[in-house]
Amino acid sequence: NEESEKPEFIYRQNPLSPRAYLVCKYNEDIRDYVPVGDYTVLDLSEPKDLSDKRIANFMSSLNKKKRNIDLSSLTNTRILFTIIPRKPEDTHQKVVFRTYDGAGVSKENAILVIEKDVFDEYD
Repeated sequence: NEESEKPEFIYRQNPLSPRAYLVCKYNEDIRDYVPVGDYTVLDLSEPKDLSDKRIANFMSSLNKKKRNIDLSSLTNTRILFTIIPRKPEDTHQKVVFRTYDGAGVSKENAILVIEKDVFDEYD
């Protein structure tokens, strides 16, 4: 049963920051989840429950699930993202998420820093 299997990726609240999450990947060798990245909310005006839903949708995408939480009733914005170019020696990939409400300039919303091997696998 697909629902009872351990997902490959989960998130946890970062114990060092109330506005950050640890992106964790299941490690078969130790049979536990290990951090492979961080998702940090930059827009401090964003309600925490909306941040929780955004990271949950991201985990759903990483786990190749088709079900996402519909956020249209919570926000009238689009999420855009920029993948920051990395150097060959970089060990992590950075992705900046922005919100755009259709007027003016987009606003930085969050930043994802994830191990480049994980990013490249799902790119």
